Amino acid sequence: MNVKNKPKADAVFEGGGVRGIASAGAVEETECRQYKRQNLAGTSAGAIVASLLAARYTAKEIQGIIWSLKFQQLNA
Repeated sequence: MNVKNKPKADAVFEGGGVRGIASAGAVEETECRQYKRQNLAGTSAGAIVASLLAARYTAKEIQGIIWSLKFQQLNA
């Protein structure tokens, strides 16, 4: 698919801890469908995902970061 013909989408990611995990899955799906993300925004965990996307991290890299976290330590 030509870059000019790729569907475009803005992405807004919600905060809320666990939603950051879901956001990584949503990012993976947009990559599979070859969406070109234009504008990114988010709050809390969503802002982290949006920031990583702005820094050109892939869905797989974001998932790697998420799954390397020690979730028990986040409850402290």
